[in-house]
Amino acid sequence: MRSRVQKTLAEGIDVRTKMAMLAVLIATGAIVKDYVLGSALFAVVVLLSFAIGRGKTAISFSFAYLFFMALFWVTTMLPPSAAGALGSFALACRTCMPICLFAAIFATSTKIGDLTAALYGLRLPKAAVVPLVIAVRFFPTLREECSAVADAMKVRGLAPSLRNLVSKPVLMFESAVVPVMLRCAKIADELAAAAVARGIDRPGRKTSYNAPRFGWADFLSLAFLAVCCSLLVAAKVNQGIGGLL
Repeated sequence: MRSRVQKTLAEGIDVRTKMAMLAVLIATGAIVKDYVLGSALFAVVVLLSFAIGRGKTAISFSFAYLFFMALFWVTTMLPPSAAGALGSFALACRTCMPICLFAAIFATSTKIGDLTAALYGLRLPKAAVVPLVIAVRFFPTLREECSAVADAMKVRGLAPSLRNLVSKPVLMFESAVVPVMLRCAKIADELAAAAVARGIDRPGRKTSYNAPRFGWADFLSLAFLAVCCSLLVAAKVNQGIGGLL
């Protein structure tokens, strides 16, 4: 019965632990931005993803990371007028990739009830809990809607491809962006209504089927990430001191 309820270790880690890990990654990512240390940070998150049972997500993000690395390398061979914006875009995407990877794992492995219980356990006000809960559920739902829009475009002969993007740029943009924008407003209303139906705005003390609790998996995961991020930040600080000396 336990294997049916808890499929991966990522779902068994306490929500507050995952929030703390995400905060550590955001702080580290703001400091560690260079090519070598940034890649090391991404490798740490990939290893952690495999350890908690989210290897497929880590592999897909690894391909995206390699793509942005290659794109940034290509911009170094372009004229400065053409390389500026493209290089900045590739650098920003590469820098944010470790955070985006763990954020994706957080969003897909966290149930709304567990997140709500954890946020109320942190004594956060209701005005902060409700938007956060709806936002976390919004992005996985939006991904499903984007997949449905892509399937509809294929039926119309507008499959997302480089050929169609070059030959029919306006039609491709209209067919992809307009349905997604319309669905965004609808998704927000539906998620808000679902949250209210589940009693998220009910006054009084909130209860949860799964009581938030820390375990060995929480301690080991957070300790591993904290140690690795501390070493990377220390290496970055030593680089700065060495440059000054």
